[in-house]
Amino acid sequence: MTATVSAIANLKGGVGKSTTTLMLADGLAYFYGANVLVVDLDPQASSSQMLLTDRGLQMAFDQGKGVHHLVEQFMNNEKPSINGLILPNAVTLEELRRAEERNERKGWISILPSHSQLRLTEMELEEKIYSKGMAPSRLASYIAGHFEQALEPVKSLYDVILVDTPPYMSPVARAGLSISTNYITPTLADSVSIWGSKQFTDWVGSHVTPHLASRNFVVITRFRNTKYARNAEEQLKQVHLKDRTFGPNIPESVNALSAMDRLDLDSYSTLRGKYGRLRNDVKNLAESFAGFLAKRGNNAPPKMVRS
Repeated sequence: MTATVSAIANLKGGVGKSTTTLMLADGLAYFYGANVLVVDLDPQASSSQMLLTDRGLQMAFDQGKGVHHLVEQFMNNEKPSINGLILPNAVTLEELRRAEERNERKGWISILPSHSQLRLTEMELEEKIYSKGMAPSRLASYIAGHFEQALEPVKSLYDVILVDTPPYMSPVARAGLSISTNYITPTLADSVSIWGSKQFTDWVGSHVTPHLASRNFVVITRFRNTKYARNAEEQLKQVHLKDRTFGPNIPESVNALSAMDRLDLDSYSTLRGKYGRLRNDVKNLAESFAGFLAKRGNNAPPKMVRS
């Protein structure tokens, strides 16, 4: 079996891409015992910071870990190699850590972290390649091939690979979309986000995959149960993205903000301690996404190991 690669993507910023990435990673690892790899392609490095903390992120950078090294390999015409770039321990949940200590691992999270250096590396690469007359779409295609070759040897080690993409279409971001087989679209239930999500998914359907509708899993985040939000939700589900699979709404909650704030690299929380009232939302999100993968015939995570 090889891992299912899913991109978390939307050109609209502030819709909860990184939060959705972490909730899915935690939910799949905790409830399904899945071995999850997070690939952070966003130079803002939000997913990386949330999992590793600022200190851990800098330690990973100092140790030579990170996706920008993978891009540097491409820039220097080196053979793709990802093994030494992955940080194998990005777990924040106490239950997973304790199980590992007992040699009873049931679910784990690793990360190919990002760093602000990624954007500088991207810019250097773009200046180098564009000066030779290569089109951005061609560059994105070549980078995607580099990424695929790098990931191929490690796909059998994971059940799910979650690719957190930036809110813009650089060649690296486009490559992340190209190597994915499923697309998770977080969005808010408001008119601006609806418009942005529709434009983005139309672009992906035209330039990345003509079969987007069947591969698209949409999550309404920071949902407030108001008349305005319910009307916006109806517009999304019945008009703008009516042919997509919708996961459960993730309610607006201070628990979501606090859950993403890891105090220190050596600190861990229980799932309930981390997410509080959102615990069941994390479970429902993981369950819905696992069902989506199974329905599509992907290598879905195994049945639940925790309730």
